[in-house]
Amino acid sequence: MGVFMTEVLVVLVILAIMVALGFGLLGLLKGGKAGSDRMFKSLVIRVSLSIALFLFVMFSGYMGWIQSNIVMLDAPTKQTPVQK
Repeated sequence: MGVFMTEVLVVLVILAIMVALGFGLLGLLKGGKAGSDRMFKSLVIRVSLSIALFLFVMFSGYMGWIQSNIVMLDAPTKQTPVQK
């Protein structure tokens, strides 16, 4: 899986999380038992997608499909004392 496909998949999952958030809002506005059920299902979908996205990003980093910010890895780890 290439870097482009990984990015596309991540964006699609984030959009799916946003859609589930919208369905939860509709359930909140509807109210009652049906609205409560819709909000609960939306919450389950959002949590499941978020956990799956986190695991996918971790797996992608492990497989080398994505890489961390190299600039931060090159930062100095200790400072030299200032001489007077």
